[in-house]
Amino acid sequence: MPRRQTSKVIERKRIILELLFKEGELPTNEIVRRTGLTHSQVFYALKLLQRDGLVKEIKRGKVAYWRIAESVTPEMLSSLEASENIVALGTEEQSVEV
Repeated sequence: MPRRQTSKVIERKRIILELLFKEGELPTNEIVRRTGLTHSQVFYALKLLQRDGLVKEIKRGKVAYWRIAESVTPEMLSSLEASENIVALGTEEQSVEV
């Protein structure tokens, strides 16, 4: 896992969180289908979200389902988006500096 997340990774995490808030529990393949991201991109973002305690993985046989962690509220998502936007701006500014 990288030390600093790029703005693209942050955006993917936001898209997945919004989808899970809207739809509830979804399997990884359904998240891939609905977001248009690759399986690797979705899985990586989900693992980051899981590490941060924002989503929970539920295994049913060989299929992994994902849902928002019980402790996460819509207000937390709004504040998370705001703080990640600041991080993304900082990342973009630093990547411009050469």
